[in-house]
Amino acid sequence: MSQNEIDILKRALSREKMARKQAEKILEEKSADLYKLTQELKSSNQQLEKLIYEKNSQLQGVFENIVDAYVIMDLQGKVLKMNDSAIELLEQNNEEKEFSLLELVKDNDLDHVANGFNKLITKGSITNFQIHVHTKSGKTRLVHINASIIKNEEGKPVAAQGIVRDITLDAAYQKAVEAERIKYRSIIDNMNIGLVEVNSNDEIQLVNRRFIEMTGYQEEELIGRNGKDFLLIDAEKKIFNPDETELIDDGSYTYELKIKNKNQETKYWLSSGIKNVDVKGNQLGSIRIHLDITDFKNLQLQKEDLVKSLEKSNNELKEYAHIVSHDLKSPLRSINALVSWLREDNKGILNDSSIQNIELIESTLEKMESLISGILEYSVLDKNVEAFKKVNLESLISEVIEMIYVPDHIQIKINNKFPIINGDKIKLQQLFQNLIANAIKYNDKDLGTITLSCKDQGSFYEFAVKDNGIGIEEQYHQKIFKIFHALHHSKDSSGIGLSIVKKIVNLHGGEIWLDSIPNQGTTFYFTLKK
Repeated sequence: MSQNEIDILKRALSREKMARKQAEKILEEKSADLYKLTQELKSSNQQLEKLIYEKNSQLQGVFENIVDAYVIMDLQGKVLKMNDSAIELLEQNNEEKEFSLLELVKDNDLDHVANGFNKLITKGSITNFQIHVHTKSGKTRLVHINASIIKNEEGKPVAAQGIVRDITLDAAYQKAVEAERIKYRSIIDNMNIGLVEVNSNDEIQLVNRRFIEMTGYQEEELIGRNGKDFLLIDAEKKIFNPDETELIDDGSYTYELKIKNKNQETKYWLSSGIKNVDVKGNQLGSIRIHLDITDFKNLQLQKEDLVKSLEKSNNELKEYAHIVSHDLKSPLRSINALVSWLREDNKGILNDSSIQNIELIESTLEKMESLISGILEYSVLDKNVEAFKKVNLESLISEVIEMIYVPDHIQIKINNKFPIINGDKIKLQQLFQNLIANAIKYNDKDLGTITLSCKDQGSFYEFAVKDNGIGIEEQYHQKIFKIFHALHHSKDSSGIGLSIVKKIVNLHGGEIWLDSIPNQGTTFYFTLKK
């Protein structure tokens, strides 16, 4: 081999060594990169496995702890897995034996379930699906299902998963609510009060049958309209505003309306309303009820007219009573004067019989004047609320006793402290004066006693004036309170005194009655409001 060939070989070997070194260097670099990549993949794989474990744990936690029943089944309905809520709901345990959900479905729901499965496979999910199922204990439950398909890596359906919720009670509640709604709607439609619901613009949203009858309009003529525009008369439109009426504690309000119905008849309504709010407290409008008080209002207006007429007549009668009293007393006084002159002019001439007749005439004239005064006093006796003030009866009775003549053989006792009441002092003075004076006048005992007492009976006081006088027979207990019914005819008795007493008691909102035993005494009882 020539030197030249040897040199060529050397150069070739040198190049081969150099190429091998370069290849080894590249291999080392690639091996290092591969090792680094392997380590990174290993780390990533560990992280992925950890992430998968965490997600599986989370899903398992969701699966086990979800409140609703959760079921996984194959496409034939056989249960593969279910959580504790599903086991409790269906009363089945998938670890004991395999079972199909179709076994739990009621027969009349089977076609409905078949259609649901077809829809699930075709569309991939179903929502708001409801069926009836039987539990192991024989209970029937209405369940609500939301389900979706589970696919493999190739995208083919392999199973289904669903959330099952027991809505048996919800359905029963809804039925009960609907039944109550029908019941109360029937009550509302048949009650004798007109009901209307309006929105925040006062536009009618709902009316009952009675409101339709009260207005004369049909339901379709009322819905959507503002009642103020066509029911209220023009004068009422200017002043009516329910929001400005007086609110009651519960937020409701009442007011009186004057309206015209479809036939243009004027009607009076007593109305009440309350705000209608949603669950968040936002006002939606109001609900109002109306009671037709037309008849009552007309009677009230008639009563007001009658009261005015009676007041006018009463004033005229008072004026007439004063005139008659004056006109009647004037000739009586003239006769009395003439009789007195006759007695004086014929003094020593008239015999005993004539003098007795003159005295009888004078006594009759005196009684007649007393009778006229009593009639006048009775006729003008009426209730004047403005004259009612606080009256101390303790002081008033003391003044009465000092005012009247009390004989030495009569003793007046006051058993207990008398109250302060609201009344007309002058009339109350007349009341006690008449009763005490009567007790003195008709006492035939050597030692006469008159006892005054008082009891607190809650909203009123009960008083008693008791004497040990001649008494009154039971047949006269009511008659003595009637005008001109005097039991003992004398010049001092006009038959009006107890009538005045009864009227004064009545004007103070009380009643009067008596207990009496002839020859033993009488007790007059009467009540006065506090």
